[in-house]
Amino acid sequence: MKWLWVIVWLTAVSGLAWAEDAVPGKTEYLSSCAACHGEDGKGDGVLASVLKVPPADLTTLARRNGGYFPLAAVAEIIDGRTLIAAHGTREMPIWGFDVKVRNRIPAIIDYLTHIQRQ
Repeated sequence: MKWLWVIVWLTAVSGLAWAEDAVPGKTEYLSSCAACHGEDGKGDGVLASVLKVPPADLTTLARRNGGYFPLAAVAEIIDGRTLIAAHGTREMPIWGFDVKVRNRIPAIIDYLTHIQRQ
């Protein structure tokens, strides 16, 4: 009976962990973007105060674009096609050109669509 409770507890805990990762790209966002843009995407990351230009509030991208999420523009900013000084130059964007790294970009964009405020 004791083992049954252990199994039930482990199942519940793993279910909670799964629920947290249920939004695709959250882990990628937290590891690559949150230091500047904040855990919630509001531009209040731990490094925000030391940057010359405050990071954008990523939760208002759709609102600032007439209610539509600017998918292509966001992809071009993240992958370096659109120059954002804080992200690095076009010759060496923060993401680089590694295929594994590039495959993370759609997951982050998907996460950003989930955190938009109206």
